Amino acid sequence: MKEENRCMGCMELKGGAEVCPHCGYSENAPRIETYLPPRSIIGNRYIVGKVLSYNGEGVTYLGYDAIAARKVDIREYFPDTLAVREADGQGVSAKSGCQIAFKTYLSDFVEMMEKLSHMRTLSCLVQVWSLQEQNGTVYAIMEHVEGFTLQEYLDRRGLMLTWTEASDLLLPVFKTLQMLHQEGIIHRGVSPSTIYLGRGGVRKLGGFGISAVRAARTELVAELFPGYSAPEQYSTVSLHGTWTDVYAVCALLYDCTTAQCPPEALIRSAASELPSPRERNETIPPRVSLAILQGLALRPEDRIRTLNELLARIGGPFQSGGDSPTISIPAARPTDTGSRPAVKTATSSRPAVKPRQMPEKSKVVQGTSDRRLLINSMLISLPILMAILIFTFWYLFGNRDNRTESSQDNGRVPFSSGTLVSSGSGGTIPSSSGGFGQSSAQSSTQSSEPSSTASSSEESSEPLPKMVNLVGMRYEDVIANAEYQALCSFAEPEYIYSDTEESGIIVWQSVASGSQLPEGTVVRLKVSKGSQYVTIPSYEKLTEEEYTALLTQLGIQYTVIYREDNTYPEGYVVGLDRMEGSKYDLEKAAVVQVYVCKEQVPTGWPFG
Repeated sequence: MKEENRCMGCMELKGGAEVCPHCGYSENAPRIETYLPPRSIIGNRYIVGKVLSYNGEGVTYLGYDAIAARKVDIREYFPDTLAVREADGQGVSAKSGCQIAFKTYLSDFVEMMEKLSHMRTLSCLVQVWSLQEQNGTVYAIMEHVEGFTLQEYLDRRGLMLTWTEASDLLLPVFKTLQMLHQEGIIHRGVSPSTIYLGRGGVRKLGGFGISAVRAARTELVAELFPGYSAPEQYSTVSLHGTWTDVYAVCALLYDCTTAQCPPEALIRSAASELPSPRERNETIPPRVSLAILQGLALRPEDRIRTLNELLARIGGPFQSGGDSPTISIPAARPTDTGSRPAVKTATSSRPAVKPRQMPEKSKVVQGTSDRRLLINSMLISLPILMAILIFTFWYLFGNRDNRTESSQDNGRVPFSSGTLVSSGSGGTIPSSSGGFGQSSAQSSTQSSEPSSTASSSEESSEPLPKMVNLVGMRYEDVIANAEYQALCSFAEPEYIYSDTEESGIIVWQSVASGSQLPEGTVVRLKVSKGSQYVTIPSYEKLTEEEYTALLTQLGIQYTVIYREDNTYPEGYVVGLDRMEGSKYDLEKAAVVQVYVCKEQVPTGWPFG
């Protein structure tokens, strides 16, 4: 096959330039030796270019179809924990003792790619065009989507999507996934990184992988997507199914419409519920918000089980408030005194209603006389009723003074709320401002005493200092400030984890801002010691010393295990017992196993 002078970084013609004028790629740049070198030929037709991505299952290269004259993606089955690259830089062979697992997962890879290749009618699916057996492994030749990922789009936008925007963008992809489920294909990796957006509104679902690479603790290095991977993907005993993709779909909708990715399933707790998407985005219908939360249930049995059910609950046209019940308001009934609206009548077999007969004249006269009698009775009784009410009001309220004097003359003490003073007979009676039980002069003197006492107290006392707001300030700055130290005394601080404040920032104080501070007040503070969760960093191209120093800086507990590996130089980190980018709980302080290459395996080592 005649090889054109194309750039292996973008597959565009670059002429004789060493550095591509289109993308800046240089073939002399360092590369990972375990992968195919650029310009390798697959199937005497496809030119291998730069590495686009890789995971525990294999590696994807940018490629060029020399016959169809188009760019392609070339997916090579190459599980680096089970296989090695041969000395010629092309061949792939299983490691010693890994032949069965290598062949088993190879069969899974071929089966998955063959199923995808038969679904050419799905426009939202990255197409698989052919499979090529070569170099002791299998290559899937796939469609190359020119554009960017959904993750890149969300990062550029920087704002949450409205429900209309999110549904228009993603529902076609979800319907494609629904059809894949009908063919028995479970994706297990739906995320913003595996959905591609191209020109002209093109949307493609890609990033497929065999089940072993999308589950923890298998022979392959797991590729999970924190926040989108379901809880059962972190377990060795839980089953995967359509509900696994439902979790990822709902996590994706949650992220797009709230601009916040759900926490990783490993650190989520059933006791702490996710905030409702509608609380953050009012454009989301209540039914959709509820469906998203139910799709994110931690237990599979509590989750929406299929995409059929999910799409039935979130699909369809949406209008703001469309989920509110419709209330029927009856029309106003016409009154007898007003004009009646015209009513269309239909022919009926019912007998006609007889016209109402007018009452006889004698009956009308009798009714008029009765009404006059009733009016006359009311005119007579109304003044009498008013007189009774006035007398009752005067008796209850206006005659109170006379009744009080009478009770005093009879030796009875009336009830009154006030200060009790001693009576002449040795008992106590209440005093009032009117001088009952004491002279008016005494009353005046007593009433003036508290005022003068309060006035003198105010003149003698100085205003107390007030507490300032220390929340959000750095604890070191507060302790070093003489003004704050003069206000009060500070107890030994309590250090707590905080996801919102960095280490050393005050997050709580026992005395509220603006409160008075009597002498001797002791204020307690809570100080952040940073987030409880840190991200496990990548070990790519790092030595043991470099990576362990990084773990120590983050507070991650670790232990080093040395392994023989010919794919890395001696002393370099070759793997971990958990996924890079996952969350590490500093409170639990679990020990991370760091695998380091101890020595090079001699060339020609028998791999079985």
